[in-house]
Amino acid sequence: MKKPGDETVPQRPGGSKEGLGQVRPGATSGVHRSLTGEQAKLAKPSDSFAVARSTSGVQRQVMGEMAPEASQGAWRERAFTPRATMTKDEVLAGLAGAVRMAVGQGLAVRAAFDAVRREWRPFLRQALEQAGGDGLDAWLLTTFRPPGRKALDPLLGELTRAFLKVRAAPSLAAFEVEANRCVATVRTALSQPKPHRLSFKVLERELEGKLDVDELLQLFTSDDGELTRRLKELGSTMDNLRGQIVERPGKQPDGMYANFVRLKTEARLIDAELKRRRQAPRGG
Repeated sequence: MKKPGDETVPQRPGGSKEGLGQVRPGATSGVHRSLTGEQAKLAKPSDSFAVARSTSGVQRQVMGEMAPEASQGAWRERAFTPRATMTKDEVLAGLAGAVRMAVGQGLAVRAAFDAVRREWRPFLRQALEQAGGDGLDAWLLTTFRPPGRKALDPLLGELTRAFLKVRAAPSLAAFEVEANRCVATVRTALSQPKPHRLSFKVLERELEGKLDVDELLQLFTSDDGELTRRLKELGSTMDNLRGQIVERPGKQPDGMYANFVRLKTEARLIDAELKRRRQAPRGG
């Protein structure tokens, strides 16, 4: 029995999971399959929340071991472009290179922050997947089921606090110092003898695979103003989609309905995160 709009990627013949979660060149996620033109434009994340692609040259497609995604559960709906696992040195080089590029261009602090955050996302995702441990589980539990619990693996919490300092830097020189401290945090985590891979247990239970690590990273590093604006944008888009679904009686708006549910999931998470922040001790 399928959920309405379920876009779960089927297994290959013989039960193999090889290739699950991969997208053929030129293919698009089933979430947006029935949306075209203005509908798809409305349903996509805003520029600040769009999935970033690195231009530093380290992110590239390489045949071999693929980075882990959330396990392919029965209701997993997101599709992902294949992404080769980076080494520790590649991750650190990508992070440090983005800082050098922003500082070397002499950007204003806010522009430097936006540029570095955009460039860092694929590398931070790799760092979290390789050494995030229970950080995501603990954060989601605290957000959805307060008081939740404290993470045993500190990387996600340390990155979140480091980003606050990077964002608040009063000058480009101070920005460079704080950004490099953030890189050092990742280096420490990846240098552990046996770093714990990121757990997706609570992500699958609470969000059913509708949001991926890239989107969560953008949320972690957004301030309250950015999250509030995104929440309003989601509300407007969902109202638009709701009206279109109502206007299609007797039809199965599978892709449209699936997209509506994904946006509703994102809105629920942002609303819960804003409440968590208001209730958290200063600096939490």
